[in-house]
Amino acid sequence: MNTKKIGLIIIYVLLVTNFLFSCKYSKKNIDTNINDSIAINSDQNRLLEDTLKTKLPIGKKELLLNNIESKIAKDSSLLLEILKYYDTINGIASIHFKTIDDVNLNSFYKPDLSDSKDSKDSVFLKSEEGYNFFKLVKELSIINDKKLSIFEGKSSSLDYDGNMIFTNRKDLVILDNKNNIVDALNIYYSYSDGIFAKTKLFFIDKDYSISIRYYMEDEEGKVNFSDIEKFKITNEGEILSIKP
Repeated sequence: MNTKKIGLIIIYVLLVTNFLFSCKYSKKNIDTNINDSIAINSDQNRLLEDTLKTKLPIGKKELLLNNIESKIAKDSSLLLEILKYYDTINGIASIHFKTIDDVNLNSFYKPDLSDSKDSKDSVFLKSEEGYNFFKLVKELSIINDKKLSIFEGKSSSLDYDGNMIFTNRKDLVILDNKNNIVDALNIYYSYSDGIFAKTKLFFIDKDYSISIRYYMEDEEGKVNFSDIEKFKITNEGEILSIKP
C-alpha cells in the first residue's frame, strides 16, 4: 500500500473518531442540560409550593385576650370580626379559607380521629348520616417532613325535635410525605339548634402550639367564652393536649 493511501486512511480514521467523540460529547451535554433543567424546574416547583403554603401563625389573635368578654361588650363589632374570620357569616364566606384544587386530596379526607379527640365535642361532631369528602382549604408550614393541612366540611346531628342540623367544621390533619394521616384534630365548628349556639375557635402560633376557645350563646342572648385549651404539634406530627 502506497504512502498516499495510508495517509488517506489515517485522515479518515481521525475524522470518524472526531465525529464519534463529538456526538458523545454533545449527547453528554444534552443529558446534562436536561438534568439541570429538571433540577431547576423541581426547585422552582418546590419554591412555588412553599410560597403557596400559609405561614404560621393562623387565626385571630384577639381570641387570646384575657378580658375578651368585656372588650366585646364595649365593641360588638369585635365578635363579628372574630367569627367572620373563620366561617360564613350572614351569607358572606370567609376569604381566609378558600377551596384548594389538589387532585391528590380532593377526595381524600373524612373525619375519624378528630371526632373522638375531645369527648365534649363528640355530640356536635359525629355525623348521623356519615360524611362527604371534606375540601382542602389550607396548606400550612411543614414541620420536619410532616404536612399540615386544614380540611373543611359538615357534620350532621339531630336537634331536640329530631330535625337534622348541619354543622360547619374544620379539621387540622397531619400527613406524612406519602399522604398517610399521622394525626387529626377538629379545630373549628359552628353549631346552633335555635336555642343554644356553640362555636369552637382556634389560633395556631409559629411554634406549632394550638389554642382552642369556645364561644357560647343561649336563647336569652347571654354570651361567654371558655378558658383557653392548649395543644402542641410534635416533631413527629402528633397532636398532644397540654394540661394547664
